[in-house]
Amino acid sequence: MPAGGLHAYLRGTGIEVLANSDNVVRAGLTSKHVDVRELVKLLDPAVAVPVLVPRPITDGISSFDTTAPEFRLYLADLGGHAVILPGAGPRIVLCVDGTALLRGESDQTVKLARGESCFVSAADGPLRAAGPARLFLAAPGALPSSG
Repeated sequence: MPAGGLHAYLRGTGIEVLANSDNVVRAGLTSKHVDVRELVKLLDPAVAVPVLVPRPITDGISSFDTTAPEFRLYLADLGGHAVILPGAGPRIVLCVDGTALLRGESDQTVKLARGESCFVSAADGPLRAAGPARLFLAAPGALPSSG
């Protein structure tokens, strides 16, 4: 989402991955501090909230195309058989439905139930997952070269 866009999640599931330079300014619907003066200064009413549609990669695995090169967001609808999840490096996995068993290269496993998440170290290598479960996975993207 471009800077200056106002957005809220009133129902459903919102997956939000922020780049390291993003700041959050609250606009309401919270008991936390709302800085109205700062909000009015930063808000751009012309910014539309993007609705991203997942693009299938392989059976049960999709990717969301965004303008942020820093990360990639994947969706995995897992059956009972193990699959290798996309992405490399440090990753965050969020289970939004079912129960998933994750296994890293070292054979260490973690079980995630609905509403649970975990951090996966880059040292864990490729990540295998089995369900039934629905997972979101955030991983580093391909940064443009500076040469």
